[in-house]
Amino acid sequence: MELRQLNYFVEVARLENFTRAAERLKIAQPALSQQIRNLEQELGVKLFKRIGRGVTLTEPGEQFYIGAEKTLAEAQRAKDSVKEFTNDPHGKIMIGALESLVQTRLPSLLVAFGKEYPGIKVFIRENTTEPLLEDLQKGELDLALGHTLDVTYSPNLVRVVAQTGICSKPLYQDELVLVVAKGHPLEKRKTISIGELREESFVFFKEGSGIRSQLLAACISEGFDPLIAYECASPRTLVAKGLGVSILPRLMAESPGPTVSILPLDPPLSRWVSVFYVEGRYLSPCTKVFLRFVEKYLGSEIEG
Repeated sequence: MELRQLNYFVEVARLENFTRAAERLKIAQPALSQQIRNLEQELGVKLFKRIGRGVTLTEPGEQFYIGAEKTLAEAQRAKDSVKEFTNDPHGKIMIGALESLVQTRLPSLLVAFGKEYPGIKVFIRENTTEPLLEDLQKGELDLALGHTLDVTYSPNLVRVVAQTGICSKPLYQDELVLVVAKGHPLEKRKTISIGELREESFVFFKEGSGIRSQLLAACISEGFDPLIAYECASPRTLVAKGLGVSILPRLMAESPGPTVSILPLDPPLSRWVSVFYVEGRYLSPCTKVFLRFVEKYLGSEIEG
């Protein structure tokens, strides 16, 4: 049994698909399938069972997966322990981040991080929270910067979190505000409640967004289903054109961009932005450095 075979096995298990695992590993699919067959023959058990076009772990496969991940983590930890003698962390990490973070706080954070740790290259994958957590579960991300989802309206999140032991550390709390177009009848209000928006057309964030989930829950608690006129990654642009109202993080609403009017919500709504990781999965030294930096930087930014 070789580390290479364990790595192949873990990738197939995470992605539940031989084709995508082969693409990630940059090997031919027949070669990957043969390596898995060799591993199964050596162990004397079937590790995968086919479901449609994908695969899932058998019961022996699930047990073997736990040990395989630990073995690969220990091997990587041994490599990294040698690198740490240089006291100059270097490498690359893949971080998932909310679109609102990419538009507001993340650029300055990355500039500051790059100055302090020039040897670490940070790659960013932008998306809403739910798909970011799915990518984290698959091992495509080292960390994810997202926010709490209401599992009542994100049933897929229950499966993702339950199966992988995804954990989080809260970073800061974002105030959510209503944004409307200039000249909108609500523009001169000092505050607004969710219940008063039952007749409004909404511009929602797309599926998988925590704000979408939170707003949907708030509307339903007020006894109505919101009228969703549009779904997009940047609701503010459509709101500015008078195509509906939206709920955004205050910092996102106040950042440079299309002109809108901002109204505080009463009672207020807020969201927690957190950093997510998989419990028990090995974090490289570069990932640990970035995690500590994010906690310190965002915490001091909010306090300041």
